[in-house]
Parts: sequence; structure tokens; C-alpha cells
Amino acid sequence: MKRINHKIGFTLAEVLITLGVIGVVAAMTIPNLITEHQKRKTVTRIQKSISVLNQAYRLSVEEQGQPLVEDILSLDIDDYFQKYWAPYIKYATYCKTYDICGYKSKLPFKRLDGTTYGYQLTHDANFTFQTNDAMIYSIQIRGYCSTCLYNKGGIGTNGKLTIIIDTNGSKGPNTLGKDVFIIEGSNLEVIGIQPYWYDKSDDEINNNCTKDANGGYACAEKIRRAGWQIDKTYPWK
Repeated sequence: MKRINHKIGFTLAEVLITLGVIGVVAAMTIPNLITEHQKRKTVTRIQKSISVLNQAYRLSVEEQGQPLVEDILSLDIDDYFQKYWAPYIKYATYCKTYDICGYKSKLPFKRLDGTTYGYQLTHDANFTFQTNDAMIYSIQIRGYCSTCLYNKGGIGTNGKLTIIIDTNGSKGPNTLGKDVFIIEGSNLEVIGIQPYWYDKSDDEINNNCTKDANGGYACAEKIRRAGWQIDKTYPWK
């Protein structure tokens, strides 16, 4: 007696249904996985940038001492950077003009509500550079301020050191709270480099990291206070 082999297979309809289910599941899960990956990568880069800057800052203070008020007010920004930062931090490109590092404007950044953030990358008080890992840093040491404690011909300082970090370079979206974050320190006292508004209340931090007209400045600190994560209260979308 001949043995009959029964071949088990799938019909075309069954294959198409299975592929359709797989497609639906992928469409639902892959965007979330990509978003979570982007969040983790952003947080890691913020932490790395603060660590790198803190190491350079403390080495500079140990070897050079704190900058004098006269240095902050009168030193050319290139001379200031070469003395107090360049020996202690590795960078690949000096963004002397905004286009050198890939930006399309000297005001390339936006707030969370989509309006322009008025920080100039190329300014006589800002030194902007790109590191080998494609992050861009812009260090601001002074501004034009008639009411600042130390003032010389309209150029003022309160000693504050403001640093903009763009975690993915000029790729975009170039938005505060998404890939652009603000951190701070001091030229006149050793407090280290920390997220902007590190000394404010929780309410102030939460109210500032929003999609309101002036929102986005304190987002790095909001992430830090959440245990270095972008949680559900964060205005990511």
C-alpha cells in the first residue's frame, strides 16, 4: 500500500492576513521604539556634555585660576577661549561663522512653540565649536548690559557662564528641549557646570519647560530631576 504524503501549507489569503497583522503591529510599535531610542540618546548626550565641560572647567580653574572681571569684559572671545578652555577640551571645528558647522542662519534655534530663539552663534561674546562626536557647544561669557554689576562701555557681565549645547549638531530640529539645551556655570565662582536653572523650584522648572512662548530654557534641569529621563510630563511631542 502506498503511503500518502499530506503536505501542509498556507493559502494565499492566510499569508496575506498574516503579513497584514505583522504590518499593523510594526506600524504601532516601531515609531514608539524609535522615539524611546531618541530620548535615551538625547539624555546620554546631555550627561556627556556636562561631564566633559565640568572636567575642562575644573582643570582650567586649577591651572589658570578664575578669570578676572577684566578678562571677561575685555578679552577677545578667541583669546578667552584659548586661555581658559582650549587646553582642556578637545574640539574638531571652530564655528567662526554659522555655516562652517552646517547652520543656515546665525539664529538657528527655535523655542518649543516654534518661535525663533534669539541666541546668536557668532557673536563677540560667544565661542562656538563642534566636537568629534558631532555635538556643538556655544560658550557665552558676557553680553551688552547697562544694569550688570560689572560694566564697561555697555558690555556687561554678572559672572554667569551660559553654554548652549546642540546634541546632534546642525541636523535639526534645532529646538530648545528637543536637541538644544542650556547649561550654566560661573566665571567668578567655582560652582561647576550644571543644567540651566538648577537652583530654581520644581514649579519654576516645570513651568519653563513647556510649549509656551518662553518655554524650553529649563528642560535639561527637568530631565535631571526626573532621574535623567524624559518622562511622561515632558513636552516631547
